[in-house]
Amino acid sequence: MKTPGPKPQTPSFRLIACGLWLAACGLLFAEGGAPGAFLNYAIAPRSLGMGKAFTAIADDVQACYFNPAGLFQLNAQEVMAAHSQLYGARLEYVGYALPSKELGTFGMSLINYGSEGIDSRSPENNRLDSYFSMENALIAAYAYNPWEFLGFGGSVKLITKNIAEYSGVGLGADVGALLKLPRPFSFGLALQNLIQPVVTLADIPEYYPRTLRAGAAVRLLGDRVRIDADIVAVDFADSSRRSFTPHGGIEFELVPDILTQRIGIDPNEISLGLGVHKSWGKMAIGADYAFLLHHESGYTLSPTHKIGVSLTFAGYRVWIDAQPALFSPTVEDKQNVLWMDVRLLTRATVKRWQVLIKNGLGEVVRSYGGWETPPLRMTWDGLDDAGRLVPDGRYYYDIVVVDQRNRPLQFSGSLTEIRTRGPRGKFEIRPGQN
Repeated sequence: MKTPGPKPQTPSFRLIACGLWLAACGLLFAEGGAPGAFLNYAIAPRSLGMGKAFTAIADDVQACYFNPAGLFQLNAQEVMAAHSQLYGARLEYVGYALPSKELGTFGMSLINYGSEGIDSRSPENNRLDSYFSMENALIAAYAYNPWEFLGFGGSVKLITKNIAEYSGVGLGADVGALLKLPRPFSFGLALQNLIQPVVTLADIPEYYPRTLRAGAAVRLLGDRVRIDADIVAVDFADSSRRSFTPHGGIEFELVPDILTQRIGIDPNEISLGLGVHKSWGKMAIGADYAFLLHHESGYTLSPTHKIGVSLTFAGYRVWIDAQPALFSPTVEDKQNVLWMDVRLLTRATVKRWQVLIKNGLGEVVRSYGGWETPPLRMTWDGLDDAGRLVPDGRYYYDIVVVDQRNRPLQFSGSLTEIRTRGPRGKFEIRPGQN
């Protein structure tokens, strides 16, 4: 007599089992396992390290995800890639932004959230073949700023979802705005899923909830400190419940333009992060890391790690190439000067410009400025604005140009090292010797 095997698993049971697993994961890192919860988390170490608060800053390619209006702040092309370890899943991200001369800024992001090898059981608790779950979002975004302090943006996103043998596709859209007044404050507002994606799996539709992100940020100490606070309101599709979640974070440049530290908090996690960046003229590369602790679980869940890299290149920039690297100025020799070559790529005609030369303490020793385009080559004779020879040491520069639409370009870098004294030594004088 043939021994009866386990009862066949119906499609509806398998789909329900998958849904329960996704809801459990969602409870750990998003809003109660709502459909599309991976679109309401964060995608790269910088924003994750700031407690997932980024709506009012949004000054890199992550703006496609948080607030598309923020893209107008980018002056260079930017590529970013990130990997996030989650609780039983992973989140991958690739983004690209392209500012144009007159048509605004374009951006594109690809997000993948999923897990493989998920345990599968029959109603009788018999083990079945494992399965996978995956959600993808392809986001195309655009931003335009009619004024230098205000930008608007929107995005269209294509959603695909796969759970075991089931799959579905949905289409959605977001809108946003970013106001950079009064300085040093900025305010961001983004309505995600204004057009709600609907993904149908086995005749069961999932409606992605509308989400409102509102944020306020302040930049202090010459933009070395950036603080952002967000409120995220989720309106679930059946309108039976709503949630309001606060997020807050701060980043501080320990070494200006090189090393940045971050800390943030939200109702689920505490985050710590570091970023290292280096610029070479019109190119910059960066690496970021975030470490998240799940305080809501009483720290019983293991910490998670997030890593990412970024590259900015081409686009619109300004910087100075100076030579010689070691400069010994003399008051008598007017031909002995430091040559400063200005490299400039702007979107529109320059209205005004300024160059500041600073010592190692950040004090301004010499300033240049004027209207219209700066000269391609300038010189410095090693004197301060009062006509005195500056002390030995390393010197730096800040350059700012503003175009006809009041869009600023700025850059800071090392200029030269001044050395007018030779190495220290000893003179030995012996009696009786001439």
